[in-house]
Amino acid sequence: MPGADPATATATELVAALARREMSSQELLAACLERVAAGNPRLRAVVATDLPRARAAARSADQDRARGRCQGPLHGLPMTVKDAFETAGLVTTAGAVELAGYVPDRDADAVARLRAAGAVVYGKSNVPRYAGDFQTANQLHGRTANPWRTDRTPGGSSGGAAVAVATGMSPLELGSDIAGSIRAPAHYCGVFGHLPSWPAVPGRGHIPPAPGARAAPPLGVPGPLGRSADDLELALTVLVGTDLAGIPGGRLPPSRLPEPVPGERRGGLAGCRVGLWLDHPLVRTDRAAAGILRQLADRLSDAGAALVERLRPPRPFYEMHEVYLRMLFATLGATCPEPEYPALLAQPWDPATAGALRQSYRERLAVEERRARIEAGWPARFAEVDVVLTPVTPGPAFPHDTDRPPGERELMVDGRAVPYHLHSVWTNLASLAGLPATVAPVGRTRDGLPVGVQVIGPRWGDRTTIGFARWVERLAGGFTPPPVPAPAPAAAR
Repeated sequence: MPGADPATATATELVAALARREMSSQELLAACLERVAAGNPRLRAVVATDLPRARAAARSADQDRARGRCQGPLHGLPMTVKDAFETAGLVTTAGAVELAGYVPDRDADAVARLRAAGAVVYGKSNVPRYAGDFQTANQLHGRTANPWRTDRTPGGSSGGAAVAVATGMSPLELGSDIAGSIRAPAHYCGVFGHLPSWPAVPGRGHIPPAPGARAAPPLGVPGPLGRSADDLELALTVLVGTDLAGIPGGRLPPSRLPEPVPGERRGGLAGCRVGLWLDHPLVRTDRAAAGILRQLADRLSDAGAALVERLRPPRPFYEMHEVYLRMLFATLGATCPEPEYPALLAQPWDPATAGALRQSYRERLAVEERRARIEAGWPARFAEVDVVLTPVTPGPAFPHDTDRPPGERELMVDGRAVPYHLHSVWTNLASLAGLPATVAPVGRTRDGLPVGVQVIGPRWGDRTTIGFARWVERLAGGFTPPPVPAPAPAAAR
């Protein structure tokens, strides 16, 4: 196939190649399926496919292209979506055995927007049971492995999505993020991911809540994973609709950062103010990851950025983490499907978490007031800086740990055990205030594990964080494919 390599090219490059008719949608779909055949038995990223309809859609896209018709920005692009999103006519399990036969009659709103823009949704990517873990494993589809080291987790809950993008199974993915569920897998697998401003992308049709629910989840946002910052912006223009209340004109405003001219280094990032929070009082950042992030900061400074290392948070870090955990577990308890709820309560939680799962509405409103006060403190921070850079998690991908209940697990950071919930200590900062956050790969440890950086921006500043991630991509090298097996030659299959 001439032109861009389907296994490593960005979705933006592939859409352009399709438009130039350098490849067909049918050829690109076949290439994605070859990657699934090569890597999925070992990695377990893609858990369901809809090949007859996908092939028909790809053929129709090619025919329309030949007639000069274009359905939208994603015309003819094959892709997978997280198995937490309902897909009409395609099984949607959310990783739960009891949903093994559930076939929705309508698409989730975000999936419908992708299809309307011309995407060919051919399959679903693996998730933890009801998208409820920092790892991706369930009794129905098994455990998803990190393509860089299969003894490590790809993260969760969009773990299958990140693996699919990293390994060429899908050039673009739709994930969802409530406590780092897009951002941590992107960081662990070496791809790009974006948490949109809440609620820029509609969440209706996501599980949880219960299958068929018409109300959107009260926390969490659907968002894209891709192989470049451009991919994230391409997907965001599709996912953010014109019916969005609260955004002027129904569209995200333009970036506050000037768009660089490709290849032009004169001026660099001069005038861009970058806040740095590279360590957290609740949990130290892994030394190897911290060193990579410090190298990035030095490169940004050399490119003209003004580093602000003494930026005060809106409230103490421990308070922001505690408030978000109370919101998160209250939401998990309220939206957990009924058969799952007693089992959730019965897990060996610490007293604070157990109390959060059982919060009264009065208690929940008190926590919401605390959250609103923290959110109100962020604009003052963004009067001082344009973006804030943080780690994504305390360290790189950790070994699989799915045999114990979450309440009994620990993370190891530089040889020290820390509570499992501190995995989300950095991602909770943006989620708590509804802020956009973009993750970009910036390097790998000596063990070969990817490390990403989180770029947090002001509310509705999605193009600011993605625009800054584009600079990071130039300075740090961007996406590198993991060493997965190549597809077998057609004659050998």
